[in-house]
Amino acid sequence: MKHSCVAFRSERKGVAASLALLRAGFLVGTVLPLVAWGMDGGAPPPEAAPRLSHPAVVLKDEGGHNVLTTGQPISTRRTCGENCHDYDFIANSFHFQQGKSEMDRKLLSSHGVAAFNSSPGMFGKFSIIPNRQLTHADIQNPSDADMSQPEWLTKCGGCHTGGGISEYDLRGQPLLGSDAHASGPLDPSYTIRDRNLGRVVPWDWQKSGVTEGDCFLCHVPRASRGARRKEMTAGNFRWANNATLAETGIVSAAGDGTFLYNRAAFQADGAVKPELLDLSDPTLENCAMCHGFTARHATTIQPIQHADIMRGTEKSGWIYNGANISDTVSPKIAGKEKMTYPWDAHAAKGLVCIDCHFAPNNPGRMIHDDAAKALRYRPRGEDVAVYLRRPDHNFARGNIPPETVNLTRHNTMRGCGDCHDAVKGHAFLPYKTRHFQALACQTCHIPAVHFWAYRSDDWGFLMDTGTSRITFRGIDGSITDPDSELTGYLPAYIPTLDRNQRPQIRPTNLITGVYWFDKRARRPVFTWQLQQSFFSGRDRDGDLSYRPEIVKAFGDKIGFIDIPQAVYDTPGKIALVKGLLQQHGGVAEPELRVDVVPWAMSHSIVGKKQAIRECTACHSGNSILHRPVDLNTFLPRGAPVMFGGKPVNVVNYAGKEPTFDNRPLLASFYIIGDSRSSWVEAIGWASVIGALLLVLLHGALRFWRGRS
Repeated sequence: MKHSCVAFRSERKGVAASLALLRAGFLVGTVLPLVAWGMDGGAPPPEAAPRLSHPAVVLKDEGGHNVLTTGQPISTRRTCGENCHDYDFIANSFHFQQGKSEMDRKLLSSHGVAAFNSSPGMFGKFSIIPNRQLTHADIQNPSDADMSQPEWLTKCGGCHTGGGISEYDLRGQPLLGSDAHASGPLDPSYTIRDRNLGRVVPWDWQKSGVTEGDCFLCHVPRASRGARRKEMTAGNFRWANNATLAETGIVSAAGDGTFLYNRAAFQADGAVKPELLDLSDPTLENCAMCHGFTARHATTIQPIQHADIMRGTEKSGWIYNGANISDTVSPKIAGKEKMTYPWDAHAAKGLVCIDCHFAPNNPGRMIHDDAAKALRYRPRGEDVAVYLRRPDHNFARGNIPPETVNLTRHNTMRGCGDCHDAVKGHAFLPYKTRHFQALACQTCHIPAVHFWAYRSDDWGFLMDTGTSRITFRGIDGSITDPDSELTGYLPAYIPTLDRNQRPQIRPTNLITGVYWFDKRARRPVFTWQLQQSFFSGRDRDGDLSYRPEIVKAFGDKIGFIDIPQAVYDTPGKIALVKGLLQQHGGVAEPELRVDVVPWAMSHSIVGKKQAIRECTACHSGNSILHRPVDLNTFLPRGAPVMFGGKPVNVVNYAGKEPTFDNRPLLASFYIIGDSRSSWVEAIGWASVIGALLLVLLHGALRFWRGRS
């Protein structure tokens, strides 16, 4: 007890001194750098601001005992939450819940979340990229069972940090509690689909254990997401948080799924040496492990990390890095010699993630919207001790499509205008107010992306691996090959709602999905149903074998099927697969669909010298706002096109390849020099013709009077 975080001991002795010490550390590490930033005319806070070291910590197991003595897995609930931080309050935030706490049909409907989603987050929401979805809690039919809670944790638990989604079932009961039990043979909290057997089977929580919220993943600079992901994938949930510390020298893998503790990493009193944990605010590197390729000033960017793609990079290609693009050693960047500017202007100034994505109740960063008192910031906010006890982990965020998780906390972060005076900084721009209302700042300050990103994910036809056909934009070669040349790409522009619910045009990357939808069940067709329909089984080598009907319809002369052959280029091929889905996949009424998903850009910001400044960029017949953006080359013609969960025809098939057509989306914007309106043109022509007629009439009258 002595060496737990001392700020909130139950004993009265030393409380005042501890709180004073923590307040002092808070002022030095958080408030003073912000004050200095404001006094320096916009200069960034120092990269390594002074901060008070976290007190030494005793790592405890679920019984509250020192793990150095018991050798049991670390319990963050006991270690971090027993006397210091409110564990349950923290674990109720969206990083831990991922939509589990928002499984309210009324709430989802009010925000336009599709009815087949049980939540607005990854824990319950269908996504075209994995083509998977968490199974609903109340299903009765085995054909409605897709990804159960245990399988979700094995697939997504490497990033999503335990807590509510890996300690409690969908009814809110502790998974290891005395009342834990399945409500039936299909209960998604206590089952998993066995791919070899082809049916839903029970999951043994006593064997796997549960994963408490992983505080280390974000607050230990040397956290290992790769080691954690390995244990989560193996269903070894009990030891996953230990694995996060694999690179700190505190633990080491024993080889049997357990972890051993290194006695040299502990002090004589049993507490971990503080310098090994080095508990701190989340660093850029901590956030980058899940959100994207991020570095302070790196000239070498790994092509891939931990054998999987980072979320922010894969969706839009952003790189949050303060180094100049021209200095990049690896990967190869096409035309980098002319890019003598940073990957991101904010990163170059030393800003880190939590400067914008802060805890909303952090007294040093709070935003107060109080129209009655005209306040945007109130110096005297929550008491520091209250904040340290219950730091709000619903971090400030914007509102970028297609993310919907944390529905009630959108637009809680500072916007560009809260730090920059746009009116003073855009002296060259006419009609400033109108431009700032119609355009997001990113529209001009992210003119291009110099990395790769997802282009399409096609689940309409499965490859012989049993998975989809994925393509990327902005790269010539494989994303895992450091010798591949990055060509980058230009964004597409769509309107999104700003914090005042007004439409603004902003840049996005487009990810085009092709998938099957069961119209009778009113939900997408699951991957296992597709696999049963496309494949007859496995051969002697364990490889999947296409059904004869598939080979006959799609194969080449020797029956081989690769990317060029896996195309729905005739209605007959669509009808064939539709019949197989009905016959072998249990899909009542399948329909092939195209979904164009915009992923908004917020990073890779350039400065004023690289930003778009020419009026003709938008106000001309060749406006960038309507540039044709390439989509999936193999889109099936005639399939319904979805955008934002609704049927919207945003695909143009007129050219050699399908391209994005945003004219239906920007119909409410009249862009001078680019937009065409029949009634405006009619008035214009009428005015011209009327003026000509008046001139002729005037001339005729003068001529007539002159003659008379």
